[in-house]
Amino acid sequence: YHLTFIDDLVEGFRLCAEVPGVGGRTYILAGGEVTTLEELIALIAQEAQVAPPALRLPVWPFWIAGAACEAICAPLGIEPPIYRRRVDFFTKSRAFDISRARAELGYAPQVTLREGIRRTLAWYRQAGWIQNGRW
Repeated sequence: YHLTFIDDLVEGFRLCAEVPGVGGRTYILAGGEVTTLEELIALIAQEAQVAPPALRLPVWPFWIAGAACEAICAPLGIEPPIYRRRVDFFTKSRAFDISRARAELGYAPQVTLREGIRRTLAWYRQAGWIQNGRW
């Protein structure tokens, strides 16, 4: 997964607007670190000072269930509650190449993944979305 903290994203937008000669070009703006979903969950749990989820389930039953739901729901014209692409979202790499933004814009993400999670959790607490360690 390739998360981006809002401050870095805004800086990237600013660079797109101000760097001469880049109008009409496409840039991928993302954070400086890539992580797996498992590592991300562990990091969030660590920063939130809670235990990470103990239950780990294999992917294959969900992928098979997704295929079955797709096959059953398609002829009925209804949206399947689970489908293979949704399962793949949790298992495939979500890394992006930000080298063009770095080279052409001078884009350099400043907020680390850990710091972004810390700031986000602090905001959640301030907004009342986390109270006494409970979500």
